[in-house]
Amino acid sequence: MGPIMCYADTTTETDNTVTAFCYCGWVEYGHTQESADAAAEAHQNAPDAIDAATV
Repeated sequence: MGPIMCYADTTTETDNTVTAFCYCGWVEYGHTQESADAAAEAHQNAPDAIDAATV
């Protein structure tokens, strides 16, 4: 099986919290910009870690 490619991003909500999301359906609400960026990066890199562990 090939690598799973996710592309996570963030958006600022009207209440000034930040949501991290991905086209695959993953989403996390209520972040600061810094924690949303970290969550998005962790989600986006998670498939790479899983693929590396199964090689």
